[in-house]
Amino acid sequence: MTRPRRKRREQERALRKQVRRTEALATELPGGAPELPIEVTSASVVEGKARATPCIQCGGELDLRGDHATSTPRGVLREIALVCRLCHAPRTLWFRIAPPAAN
Repeated sequence: MTRPRRKRREQERALRKQVRRTEALATELPGGAPELPIEVTSASVVEGKARATPCIQCGGELDLRGDHATSTPRGVLREIALVCRLCHAPRTLWFRIAPPAAN
């Protein structure tokens, strides 16, 4: 028979492992890393798109905590720091503001 404490600890370990796995997969999604930014044509849409993205852990809404922009040869790379309203999981999304190509 499994003791309640042991069972609880095993469940907690499994949950932490699942969270780490989900976070690792999130870095491979568009916007999850500086190498995979979400391409936008205007800075005015960045915050709206960031807030519209659901939490990777629970699906909750994200609140903006801060941002940082860096100029690159391919456009402005913008890092948006967010946190989930429900589970308080931090999330960072990356956007590249690239001007539209000339005709």
